[in-house]
Amino acid sequence: MTIDKNQLNEVSPQRAPAFAALVDRYNAFEGKIGARVEEIRAEAIAGITELVEGNPLDSGAISAGFSAVTSRFHQLGNKVDQAVEKLEEEWSVKADDDGLKDKERRRLDVVWSQVVRNSRALREQLVREGEKLEIQGGAHWARVLYNLMQQEYGQSVSCPRCAGPLPVALRFQTANETCPHCGSVNEILPKMGTALYFGSGLHHLAQEAAMPEAEAMARAEERYQALRHQTKADHEAYLATVEAYWTRYYTTIASMHPAPVRTVPQSVADKMIHYRNNPWNDNVDDLERQEKDRLLQLAQAGDAPGFIAACKALRMDMDEARMALYEHGLTDFLGVLLAVNFERKHQVSIVQAGPGGVSFARHPEFEKWREKKLADLAHELATR
Repeated sequence: MTIDKNQLNEVSPQRAPAFAALVDRYNAFEGKIGARVEEIRAEAIAGITELVEGNPLDSGAISAGFSAVTSRFHQLGNKVDQAVEKLEEEWSVKADDDGLKDKERRRLDVVWSQVVRNSRALREQLVREGEKLEIQGGAHWARVLYNLMQQEYGQSVSCPRCAGPLPVALRFQTANETCPHCGSVNEILPKMGTALYFGSGLHHLAQEAAMPEAEAMARAEERYQALRHQTKADHEAYLATVEAYWTRYYTTIASMHPAPVRTVPQSVADKMIHYRNNPWNDNVDDLERQEKDRLLQLAQAGDAPGFIAACKALRMDMDEARMALYEHGLTDFLGVLLAVNFERKHQVSIVQAGPGGVSFARHPEFEKWREKKLADLAHELATR
């Protein structure tokens, strides 16, 4: 997200340069972080490749290498937090000015909120960058393990008692085999490369295959969590991206595993239990949730008469209803709700729904009030 320095044009020329300088410092810092990410990425790829190809069976060292990579990105994230904390102190000192007008303060709030949102997005990006490198490194490891597994599958297994050859049917998991020569029962363990490939290897390959779905899921979760008024439809839209991710993940594993324990739909259904049982909006009482969902459904369907009737019967807090419409982009119907609010308060007739659509009676006081409410909503959303 770009930080809109044009907002500072609303601040007096004597004060604006000091705030613009702080924005420039943040932008320069963000550029340095980007350059450091490229350096870490190159170092991490070289280091992981060396670890994997040096000894692909040393899972402890390889796992530690993955952890070291993600730790470096977490450390970068901490630096972002520290830099923004320092900037905030300077920003607050400069904003603690009795000479600032209310309009100037609102603009400064918007710009600072953009800095904070950018820093949070950068921190999330750093976390995902570390995870992405771990997945890519794990997938490279899995391909090396696959070659080892192919070699191990071709090796013969002898009976520990009589040394006769054993006809091992399954070599990717532990199996009990009866020796056809001496009759002893032997526990046959998979060799190390095979065990690692079917353990960690398939997991990493499935993660790699599902990276586009993982990105889509992360973006959907960000959008969902950013909403103050999350509806059932919003939750279902997020769950659809979760289901797409796990479907791709388990489909990939099933395509490479000789004997998967469960079907893809069964595996996905088990995963989705956690997400569906996680309350999507348990801080809102049922009445408000139902009214809000109904209001948004009518607006999204373009049902003006039904929407007006629902507004007139609304019992939930009007400010919350306005925000729900605004953050879902239903600004046309937000105007209708504001008109109904004004009618209720002033006992006048403003809005009508007819064959030609919605019409508003001209009322200067209402129009001025509506502009202020819309400006307040825009500011609240911009500074959240």
